[in-house]
Amino acid sequence: MTDNWTAPITGAYCERTGPEFWGEPLNSASSLLVVIVSITALVYVLRKRRVAPGILALMAMAVAIGIGSFLWHTFATRWAELADVLPIWGFVAVYGSAMIFSSVRAPVGPIVALAFGAVVFLTGVALSMSETHMLGDTVSGSTQYLPALFVVIATGRLLWRERHPSIRLIGLSVALFCLSFVFRSLDMPLCDVVPMGTHFLWHVTNCLAFAALLTALVRYPGSTAIDHDTGLEAPSEGR
Repeated sequence: MTDNWTAPITGAYCERTGPEFWGEPLNSASSLLVVIVSITALVYVLRKRRVAPGILALMAMAVAIGIGSFLWHTFATRWAELADVLPIWGFVAVYGSAMIFSSVRAPVGPIVALAFGAVVFLTGVALSMSETHMLGDTVSGSTQYLPALFVVIATGRLLWRERHPSIRLIGLSVALFCLSFVFRSLDMPLCDVVPMGTHFLWHVTNCLAFAALLTALVRYPGSTAIDHDTGLEAPSEGR
C-alpha cells in the first residue's frame, strides 16, 4: 500500500485517463447530486421543526458523502479517497446500528448496536482503502461495498418482517442501492464499450436511494430507528 497521500491515482475509474483536476467530469459533477438532495432535505426538516439529532446527523453525513466523493473524483489522491470513504461508512454504520437498536424482532442493547456499527465502519474503511480495491478489480472495486449491501438488505428485510410503515420507501432505497452496485461494478468491464464509464450512474442511483431514505426518515420520524425527539427510538420493554 502506498504511503504517498498526494500522488495522483489514475487507474480507479474508466472516465479518468490522467491526473487532471477535471479528469472525471461526469463522476465529479454527479457527486454533487447527493449534496443537493441532502441540503434540500435538511432545509425542509428545519422549516418543519423536525430536527431530531439522529436525522440531522444522517443528513450531515449525506452532505459529507457528496463532498468527499467530489474531492475524490477531482483531486484523485490517497487523502481524497479517505475523505470519500469515511462519511460513507459513517452513514452505513450509524443507520445500521440505529435500525437494529430499535428493532422489535431482534432487540439489542446500545453496546451491541455500537459494536455492530464499529465493526461495519472499520471493516468498510479497511476494504475501501486497501490497495486492491483502490486500483480496481474485475468488478471495479465494488467488493469493498459488500458490507454496505449486506446492511441495507438486512435492515430492509427487518422492516419488512415488522410490517413497518416506511417499508415501501426503504424497500425502494434498497432496490436503488442494489442497482447502483451493478452500475459501479460495470464501470471498468464496460470501459471499451462505454468510454465515459458507468460510475456516474452509481452516483445518480445512490442519490435517488438517499432521497427515498431521507424521505422515510422525515415522514416517519418517530417510528423508524430515528426518533423525533431523541434521535434514536426508545428500546422496547425488557431490553
